Amino acid sequence: MGRDFLMETLPYASTWPAEWTGQRRSGLLLFGTVFMGLLTVGVAVLAVTSEDLAGALIFAATAVYFAHLTALSLHSYRGGRHRSDTTGVRHEAAGLVFRYGAAPTYLLGAFVGMTVLALLGMSVRAAVQATTQGYVIAVVLALLAVVTGVFLAVFLKLAPGQVVVGPDGIHHRGLTFTHFVPWEAVVDVAALWAHSPVIFIRTIGSSATVTRNYLGRSTAGPQALSPFDTISGRWLAADPALLLQAVAHYIVHPQDRPELASDAALRRIAAS
Repeated sequence: MGRDFLMETLPYASTWPAEWTGQRRSGLLLFGTVFMGLLTVGVAVLAVTSEDLAGALIFAATAVYFAHLTALSLHSYRGGRHRSDTTGVRHEAAGLVFRYGAAPTYLLGAFVGMTVLALLGMSVRAAVQATTQGYVIAVVLALLAVVTGVFLAVFLKLAPGQVVVGPDGIHHRGLTFTHFVPWEAVVDVAALWAHSPVIFIRTIGSSATVTRNYLGRSTAGPQALSPFDTISGRWLAADPALLLQAVAHYIVHPQDRPELASDAALRRIAAS
């Protein structure tokens, strides 16, 4: 008998596609991670050794800010790794749910939130100088805080992201958009590499396809492809190969799609 919700973790031993095997990660991201890590340590030392309480608090807050950026950079470098089980995938009545990782979601949200607070704080500090230059700087910083705040509001509305492979099609809730494409419009799926695993879903036009971009404009996805047709493996909590195999199987075997409403789908993909 099918269940509405399956959290069981199953062993998974399939190999990665050739497109993801033996690829180099971004050297720039690695350099940025090491640089920000050293900068974080340096600022933390200043916070501990400062004899001025206000200065120590400022250094400590800066160290926390840099630490989040360092961790986010490290995840961007390492994200999208091979796993030996189905951690990060669960079955619901809607289908197989591939959730975004909790760590990168938190790190990005916290970093953007702290950025908004920092911009507002600097804006207020510039305004209290009561000079023309101070007012101009305050306005610019306040505008940046508003723009960043809009992104944060959209992020909080949609997070955590997830990809649902269901009987009716593929639902992708990113951090700035939602996208649904029915199976009738899904042509193929391919493994790409953009310093980390990327899943590219080839589609054709369909009146049933629904896309909502909350920021009002589209930005290019990996390899300049549409962000709505690409899924970055570094964001997924699960092994990205699981999602790749799930989509590939149900493209080729439409007769099996009804099982996506049951727990049989997770077992099939884990055993593939």
